[in-house]
Amino acid sequence: MFIIKNDKVSKNNCKFAAYIEEIALMNYTECVEYILSIPLFGKKSGHQNIKELLWRLDNPQLKLKYIHVAGTNGKGSVCTMLSFIYTEANIKVGLFTSPHLIKINERIKINNLDISDVELTNTFNKVKKVIDEMIKVGFNHPSFFEVLFVIAIQYFAEQKIELIILETGLGGRLDATNIIENPLVSVITQIGLDHTEILGDTLEKIAIEKSGIIKHGCPTVISKQEDIVLTVIKKICKEKNSILEEVMPLNYTILKRTDKSIDFSLNNKYYYYDKISLNTCATYQIMNVATALNTVEALRYEYPINVGTIEKALNKFYWPGRMEFINDWIVLDGAHNESGIKTFIENIKECFAHRRITILFTAMKNKEYDLMVKALSLCSNIDEIVLTRVNDSRCLDTDSLKNSFIKYGFKNIHIEIDIEKAINKHYKVENRLLCCVGSLYLVGEIKKILQEVR
Repeated sequence: MFIIKNDKVSKNNCKFAAYIEEIALMNYTECVEYILSIPLFGKKSGHQNIKELLWRLDNPQLKLKYIHVAGTNGKGSVCTMLSFIYTEANIKVGLFTSPHLIKINERIKINNLDISDVELTNTFNKVKKVIDEMIKVGFNHPSFFEVLFVIAIQYFAEQKIELIILETGLGGRLDATNIIENPLVSVITQIGLDHTEILGDTLEKIAIEKSGIIKHGCPTVISKQEDIVLTVIKKICKEKNSILEEVMPLNYTILKRTDKSIDFSLNNKYYYYDKISLNTCATYQIMNVATALNTVEALRYEYPINVGTIEKALNKFYWPGRMEFINDWIVLDGAHNESGIKTFIENIKECFAHRRITILFTAMKNKEYDLMVKALSLCSNIDEIVLTRVNDSRCLDTDSLKNSFIKYGFKNIHIEIDIEKAINKHYKVENRLLCCVGSLYLVGEIKKILQEVR
């Protein structure tokens, strides 16, 4: 902790109160450790805690403007694309996403730059002081996600951010971010089965939860959805007098494609984009681009942006851990549910049909891992499986995973708990690609390993 060394300070000195307060401050390492420990004693009670916390901080959320984004797959990509676009247009943009891959700072950005250690520490200490006051009068400790969200909002307010791109953590209706009452626009990316133990076991139930971010009189933009999901969203938009903007049908032409990039033209009812270049081969990002562009167009009067600026911004777009081509031998993808794995497989077939594939895989206990394995079995050039674990108590055991892979006909299965050894053993094999999927936590640990090697 930070300690002020001042032998002259006494209880009778007016400096004593400041001295005591300063002693209680945490340094960066301590505050990160504290935040990461919150699930051990955090207890949620609807939005009561977070509203109280924000009220005691003088409601910083009321000073800001938001684009609010929910969905199962693609919401992080859409948020980041929007951040790149508005940054390129010289707008001061705040971005709040989750999870982080390597460092907790990644969750909070201004113009695509992570919050610094000093800024995170200072903002945390302000928020922590108020949390302590709340606990003294009987409130529960805010949850892990609530604390990070409030840190972000407090920081963005202090930095006088012009526009915040806000990603939900889980669901929508009961998510901490949903205390935002009047977003400029609500965005819902592709909805699939995930977190079924919390959000519900059908697409309809999950759609109802995600649609909780739709607000009265605020426009809504949605990606292409299953029919049942679309029915739910349309009903809620009608009830809330929200103008609905659908990204469908998707009218695009691929102009050029390599294993590391894609060029395409895109036509919608507002503009014709004759050439958009992305530094990824993932065609699923085209849907995310279309969703981001419809969002920009929904706000074209508040924030007018020309086509050239948008195309330049998307060429700079980078979102780690999503079909991320590390080098000629390793691809990282955070697909962690059935629909995400299916999309990943489609891109593997399109980009790497000529190569044999080794899958390095793990999954969390709360995921539908059996459905993910079934989806992987549909890709014929996957002929080797390496199972591992991440350093997290929620990680599924390798025996359960192995049984699932055997069930779906995989034969060449290895278990290597040490992720670094698994990479080294299956790295740089001729005409073979090592694809690491199943969990963003796996992607994060691999990126840490690769960072240390460099």
